[in-house]
Amino acid sequence: MNRTEVLEQLEPICRTKIRQVEHTPRTRVLVEPAQVVIRPGSGGQLIPLSENGVKAMTNFVGLPRKLGQELSPELFGRVVTELLGRKERYNLILDDGQVKGFAEYRGVRNLPVERVLSTIERAIPRCDYHRVTVLPDCAATLEIIGTKQEAVRRGDMVRAGAMVSFSPINTVLPMVQSYVLRLVCTNGAISKTVLAQFIGRGGEGDDIWQWFRQSVQAAYQSIGNIVNRYREMVQERIPADQRAAMLEELLRQAGITGKEAEAVRAQAIQNPPRNSYDMVNLITWASSHIISSPPQRHRALNAGATFTSESQHATICPLCRR
Repeated sequence: MNRTEVLEQLEPICRTKIRQVEHTPRTRVLVEPAQVVIRPGSGGQLIPLSENGVKAMTNFVGLPRKLGQELSPELFGRVVTELLGRKERYNLILDDGQVKGFAEYRGVRNLPVERVLSTIERAIPRCDYHRVTVLPDCAATLEIIGTKQEAVRRGDMVRAGAMVSFSPINTVLPMVQSYVLRLVCTNGAISKTVLAQFIGRGGEGDDIWQWFRQSVQAAYQSIGNIVNRYREMVQERIPADQRAAMLEELLRQAGITGKEAEAVRAQAIQNPPRNSYDMVNLITWASSHIISSPPQRHRALNAGATFTSESQHATICPLCRR
């Protein structure tokens, strides 16, 4: 995937309007006969919420949907207004004059996509964009690979890269993780070996761009540590009578259910996972080839990253917990 294709996929996010709200005592959520509206601050402007915007608002403030449906319209507005007030600052995501979502307030400025891509390309020369995932909160993840590659075992090469998560309109803090692409079946995996999140404020000047460049370089350079860990996992044999239990635990942690889980089980029957490396590749294979929902894909990737992490492996491995 080239830069033009990446820009095309991210263009809808860049067109999304966002309004920062500083909650004041005069901020109100009101339930009118035909719709729910919000009056941000002391101004008289009322902004309507779409149906999805109302759902997003209740999720954002942590109000259980069933409880919200049981409240009277007046009480619902008062409760949500009070819960929003605890956020102090937040962002309204707007579409066609209506609120379609809510997001946490972040201290960084909006990030021009072209500059993000230029910074990544300077950090990883001759890089390629393997996949772009657009998330519901107007954020995106970029899976980037370079030319550097190593073998985990004979005939099993992985290529080094980085996963960059960010929002062009400031709904999430930017984050960089190590990323490798397994060339034998093109399934990608992230690692917790390098995990960096921007915690600066303002986002002006060179601070965030320097952070981007250095973090992406560190993620790209970490392939040696990742491959060494994978080689250790090749030696971690799984007894045949315990493979099913470990796979079920991994599926649970990864949030893979239904037909997707059945497909993973079928793959495990066809090619039984004999060691920890084979087991984690079942999950990364699912995230790359079966799972279509971006949030579910992220959960599966993070479950795989936890399973490969030396410090966190025991939290997900049923054999270690015994």
